[in-house]
Amino acid sequence: MELTLLNHQPEFPEQDLTQTNAAFFEFFLQNGTLLEASHSGAEQSNLLFNLAHLAATHSKDTFIDDSHHAGFTHGFTLYEIMSSLIAPRTDYFTDVTAMAATRSLNIALRTKKQDELFNDARDEFRSVQPIAAEVIGRAAERYYPGIAHYAVMGAAIERQFELEARDFQKSIVQ
Repeated sequence: MELTLLNHQPEFPEQDLTQTNAAFFEFFLQNGTLLEASHSGAEQSNLLFNLAHLAATHSKDTFIDDSHHAGFTHGFTLYEIMSSLIAPRTDYFTDVTAMAATRSLNIALRTKKQDELFNDARDEFRSVQPIAAEVIGRAAERYYPGIAHYAVMGAAIERQFELEARDFQKSIVQ
C-alpha cells in the first residue's frame, strides 16, 4: 500500500480533485473517527457550512424523505471535509458572504422547484467534478448502502453554497 499525501488545490471547487487527492480521500473518508473530527473542524471554521446544514435540514421535508435524509446530509459532511482540507477558505467564509449565499439559494428556490434545483446542482457537480462526485458516492455507500446518490446530491448542494459565497465575495471586492 502506498502512502498518499494530500495536496492543496486552491481552484477547488471549480476544478475537480486530482488523482492523488482522490486516492487520499478514498482512504480518509472510510474512517468514522476522522470523519467526525474533520467535520467538526470544518463547521467550526466556516459559518457557511453551518448555515448550509441548517438550510438542508429545513428543506428536507419538501424533497427528501426521512429515509434518505441521512444520506443527503452525509454528502454535506463529506463535501465540507473535502473542501476544507484541500482548499481552506478564509477570504469568503464571513458572516456576510455566508448569509448572502444562503439568501441567494433561497431566492433560487422561489423561482425553481426544489427538486429541479437539487437535480441541476447534482448534474453540474457530476459534470464539473466527476472524480469528487465518485469519491463521495463510494464513501457514502459504506455508511448508507443503496442511497449514496443522495449523498452526491447533498455534496452538490453544499458545493453550490460554496460557489454562491465565492461569487458574492468577488462581486463586493470588485
